[in-house]
Amino acid sequence: MQAAAFYIAYPFIWLIARLPFAVIYALSDVVYFILYYIIGYRKKVIASNIKIAFPGLDAQQVVALSKKSTRHFCDIFVEMIKSTGISRGEVQKRFVCDNVDEINAFAKAGQPIVLMLAHQASYEWTIALDDFLDFRTYVVYKPIKNPHFDQYIREVRSKFGSDLVPMKKAYNIIRASRNSDEAGLYALVADQAPKPSSAQFFTKFFDQVTPVFMGGERMAHQYRMPVYYMQVEKVRRGYYKAHFDKITLDASKEPEWFVTDSFFQKLEDQIRKQPEYYLWSHKRWKTKPQDVKRAVELSPRVHQ
Repeated sequence: MQAAAFYIAYPFIWLIARLPFAVIYALSDVVYFILYYIIGYRKKVIASNIKIAFPGLDAQQVVALSKKSTRHFCDIFVEMIKSTGISRGEVQKRFVCDNVDEINAFAKAGQPIVLMLAHQASYEWTIALDDFLDFRTYVVYKPIKNPHFDQYIREVRSKFGSDLVPMKKAYNIIRASRNSDEAGLYALVADQAPKPSSAQFFTKFFDQVTPVFMGGERMAHQYRMPVYYMQVEKVRRGYYKAHFDKITLDASKEPEWFVTDSFFQKLEDQIRKQPEYYLWSHKRWKTKPQDVKRAVELSPRVHQ
């Protein structure tokens, strides 16, 4: 059944990936109309999250921001499909970074680093950086249940050189590469929400007690790595600009929670500048510390 779903969908994916950008964005407009006005895709969740993050907005402002966010979500969806057929030159024109040399200096020094990303603006087209980074790049990701679509996503995201590493295997890969003295860049989307059954760590995000993963921080601390946050802003439709924002030059010298809290503070600051480009469609604040059966660990920010 999973194979059938993939083989039915793939011809459409292949075709869309080779359409001109003007056509795929027209398609995005159609998908937006269907999702928002007909299906009502996660309307209540999106509106609820926006109200929590921005309590000062009135009802009309919440609706307007919800529409913009859903429209951007549709753009990201078609851009992900377009990644299948996009050329190096095209994606490099549409996704630029202003301080790649700062990161490459670590590669020249043989120093591996951790890069923390978020579901803000564009995270799919970070593949554009593969040709500019002197590192061997490992992207930590959560596998998709359908193995056929999972393989497709792996091929798309690694088409320019990145190695995709399942979350459960990340530490083994890092340990092996560190033992070989390889200077790797380890990228992970760090704003994902843990499932209630695995939630254990909580910080403050938009003044809400929020479950988070600590893997990026602990990995960087264990191996004494610098940590950077990739800030991505949307310049206009189909065009993005990135900047590597330093969190620390050595995570092992920082107090516990410094890296994680710094990441979420930087992300929150960025979202406030472009709130319509964040992924609001997931229940970010569903799990509370009192809902967790295991012993929880709280950031100092929770007590502030």
